Amino acid sequence: METITQPLTTAGVPDPVFSIWSRSVAVFTRPAQAWAGLERQGQWWFPLVLCMLVSVIGTGLTYQRAFVPTQLAQLDRQVEAGQIRPADVDRFEEQVSSPVSMAVTLVSVAVGTPLMTLAFAVMPWLVVGFMLGRRFGFRDAFVATAWAGLVTIPAQILTSVLVWANESMMYLHTGFGVLLPVEDPPSKLMSGLGTFLDYGIGPLPLWHMAVVGLGTAALSGAPRRSVMLALGGVWLVVIAIVSVLAAVFAPGA
Repeated sequence: METITQPLTTAGVPDPVFSIWSRSVAVFTRPAQAWAGLERQGQWWFPLVLCMLVSVIGTGLTYQRAFVPTQLAQLDRQVEAGQIRPADVDRFEEQVSSPVSMAVTLVSVAVGTPLMTLAFAVMPWLVVGFMLGRRFGFRDAFVATAWAGLVTIPAQILTSVLVWANESMMYLHTGFGVLLPVEDPPSKLMSGLGTFLDYGIGPLPLWHMAVVGLGTAALSGAPRRSVMLALGGVWLVVIAIVSVLAAVFAPGA
């Protein structure tokens, strides 16, 4: 028997009142109850700005320490493979190390956060509206996705710490990809598997997907179990496609 998600408003029982900060805590500690009131006032800007700041700060702190050396290491491989001329190395190093290049990267990260949230919100919107046949507006899907994005902050911080410690953007795993054999450079197969294991079925992305599912069920009123199963199935298909693309475009053999 499926568990039907209770409506956010119940006769005679007032909704819990959340401030922005108490809701942020509840997303981590009580994710099944953190959505009351969002159907009236989404306040999606707060988690979006917070996630964007964490991403921008992490990128800014690791840019010169890890991003630039990683770009130069890839450039050296291209020189060895005869893909670029050695004379171009100094010019590229000057460009990638410049404040302008860093500013462009930080702006790209800042813009990418809301765009990724918008793209991700399509998934719960389609799952509930088309697969489960429930009335569920894209606005509510976006709100659920934005607030669930708070639980990605630990993954962002962990990634920044690993990047800082290793002084490289390469060969970093925050999930089950750590179990894969180390290859330098990684083959196309290892690149695809690493993407799937780290960003698809690793503990951190699964936590994120679970919170998205809870928010989607709460705001749509759809059965929680149905939402979780449908959303999980669609996620596996999406991350499988992404992993295949990562393998195809990886520079390895």
